[in-house]
Amino acid sequence: MRFESRQRVNGSVAEVEAALMDDRYLPFLLQHHGVLLEAVQVEKKDQGTTVQRKVRYRPKPVIESIGPKKVPAEWFAFVETSTWDKAKKQLKFTNVPTSNKISSMLVNTGTLSLRDAGNNQTERVMEGEIGLKLPFLLKMLAPIGEAIIQREGLKILDGELPVLNRFIAEVLRAKA
Repeated sequence: MRFESRQRVNGSVAEVEAALMDDRYLPFLLQHHGVLLEAVQVEKKDQGTTVQRKVRYRPKPVIESIGPKKVPAEWFAFVETSTWDKAKKQLKFTNVPTSNKISSMLVNTGTLSLRDAGNNQTERVMEGEIGLKLPFLLKMLAPIGEAIIQREGLKILDGELPVLNRFIAEVLRAKA
């Protein structure tokens, strides 16, 4: 299933890029985002023209149980492995669930691009694909599962926007 999201960020492309790559952003995001239980940078390597990152996210579970069985929060945790291209202002990412059982079934890849939208605003465009590889007898449930995952992922992204705007205003511009 393909997805796309377009958002306006209150800041220049340079400010949005600086915020997203700032080591203070993830702790700020975790503190102010209502859905995330964890947002931790695992690795970050600046290689001149690109920045490679691994970030572990754990959102609040959207499903508490399946029948009588409780769904562990870890089933929703994932590691974003990404490369930020400084010249293109584009992030290519793969989100891999931390649960081996889930990671063998779920594929989530895409790009995040920043474009000048005028008036000191940036358009943030997220495009990608979510795919579930389910056993034969469950294949017909894949589109439903993909739609749920997409909807919940976009909720996380929508919840991040005001936090990103606030970080730019309160942290980045405060030091200027």
